[in-house]
Amino acid sequence: MPSLNKSNSFVFSLIAIWLVCVVAGLVYFQLEQLKPFDSSKVLLQKHWFNNFKKQLDWVDTNEASLVLITEKNCGCTIQAKPHISSLSSFAANKAMKVVQVELTPKLKHVIPATPAAVIINKNGEFVYAGPLSEGLACAQGSGFVETAVTNLAAGFNSNLLITQTKGCYCVNNA
Repeated sequence: MPSLNKSNSFVFSLIAIWLVCVVAGLVYFQLEQLKPFDSSKVLLQKHWFNNFKKQLDWVDTNEASLVLITEKNCGCTIQAKPHISSLSSFAANKAMKVVQVELTPKLKHVIPATPAAVIINKNGEFVYAGPLSEGLACAQGSGFVETAVTNLAAGFNSNLLITQTKGCYCVNNA
């Protein structure tokens, strides 16, 4: 009977070591995915917002707009699809026009990383620019965009510019 306890103890130890290695590997690869949203300070450049609006000649200045900028082959955009969907519904329920834009070579000069969001009020003024969220896998929850949408619906302009955050972003090298 004592040899059976030693055998069980050895198996449990092997399982525990395997589990620790798997979890450590997953954490390592997730942390590798964290990138700064705007390390080159694109959003802090003078006249950034005007340059952004020039790229989007279709922006209707008669209604508030949530512009979602995504990149087709960006794994982070793929991971953020559920968040993009819920964010689009949330903004539409707050009477905002929701426009999804695919990243173009011209937009790469004014958008540092994707997925990103820019909110423009009905007067064509800046409300928000930055990532959809922060953290691992950029899952919904940090609420940057949701907060700006809620504030705008309540009549407040947040003038919120998020540049110093890390998450799952595809950084544009323009």
